[in-house]
Parts: sequence; structure tokens; C-alpha cells
Amino acid sequence: MVLDWHRLIPLTWAWMARQTPHLGEQRRMTASLLRKLTTASNGGVTEELSCVRSNNYVQEPECRRNRVQCLLEKQRTPVEQGSLELERVISSLLDMGFSNAHINELLSIRPGASLQQLLDIISEFILLGLNPEPVYVVLKKSPQLLKLPIMQMRKRSSYLRKLGLGEGKLKRVLYCCPEIFTMRQQDINDTVRLLKEKCLFTAQQVTKILHSCPSVLREDLGQLEYKFQAYNKT
Repeated sequence: MVLDWHRLIPLTWAWMARQTPHLGEQRRMTASLLRKLTTASNGGVTEELSCVRSNNYVQEPECRRNRVQCLLEKQRTPVEQGSLELERVISSLLDMGFSNAHINELLSIRPGASLQQLLDIISEFILLGLNPEPVYVVLKKSPQLLKLPIMQMRKRSSYLRKLGLGEGKLKRVLYCCPEIFTMRQQDINDTVRLLKEKCLFTAQQVTKILHSCPSVLREDLGQLEYKFQAYNKT
């Protein structure tokens, strides 16, 4: 049995020697296969992550540049919008018949009024029958008219038309009493009522009085009644 055992030892070593290259190659193949599997399963992610990192590094300055550009565009936008609005208002005023000198003056006297408000107020005066020159003179004399809310301006314009003070008759009224647009509606109503009910003037006579002597709107009602009653007696 001992001899048989010793005979087996060389045979075993010989067999192992023959198998060793195959085992080594198998190990190499296994390692290669594992590398391929690892590359297939994780390598894509790794490459993807590396690409993302590289892209992030590349894109980050671009993002920063884009953010700066966006901020600059936001800063420029109000200026550009203001320039476009100014151009539109100037074009509209030129179409109404205002000269460049008048437009420059009107733009310089507006006391905090927006460009659109300036255009709306001037448009209402034009619709009332005023020419550009009287509008310019009135607004230069009373720039506070540009502060009027446009709805108040339109209501007052409609009321003055009902009194017969449109179609060119408003020029003298505005020259003498520009506050006709800013005074309380009730004060005007009280004066008109006094002239009609206490002084017995007709609607046409009231229109004529307001057109020829608009200062009556500033008068104390008691004094105004006394003056007209004394005038009627003479």
C-alpha cells in the first residue's frame, strides 16, 4: 500500500501540472468575464457619472454666464420698455399736432405722472375740442392737472359737455379757471343750481355765464346770489 501511495503521488502531481494551465486560464477568463460584467453593469453608470461630472464642470460656467445674462436682461428690460413707451407717447402727441418743443416741455413738467397718464389727460382735452396750443398752455400753467385720475377726468369732461362747454368753449374756461377739473363736483353743482333756481337763468344763459365769466365758480354762493339779483333788478 505504501508503494501504491508513492506511485500515486507522481501521477497526482503530473495530473495537476497538466491541469494548472487550464486552471490559470480559467481564472484569467473568470477575471476577464467579471471585468466585462462589471463594466456592463456598473461601468455605464460610472461612465455616465463621469460624463455628468465633466458636463457639470463644463456647464457650470455656462450656467453662471446665463444667470448673469438673465440678470442683465432683467435690468435692461424696464429701460427698454420705458424707451418703447416714451417713443409711443411721443408718436401719439405728434399725431395730435403737438410740436417737438411742446412735447419736450410737457414731458419735463409732468409732476410724477406716468407717460400713459400724460397721454390720457391730453387726449381728453383734445376730445373736448381744444387744440394742442391751448392744451400746452393750460398744462404748463397748471401741471397739477396731470395728476388727475383718468376716470375723474372723463367724468368731469362728460359733465362739462352737458353744460355746453365742449366744442371749443372750454378754452377760455381753462385759461381763467383751470381748477374746474380739480374742484369738487358738488361745488360746481351748487353754483349751477344757484344760477338756475335762485337767479332764474336758463340753461343756455348758465352756459354763457360759465363761458364768459368762469370765475363765478370760485365765488361764495351768498355773494354770487346777491350780485346777480342786484344785476337783475337794474
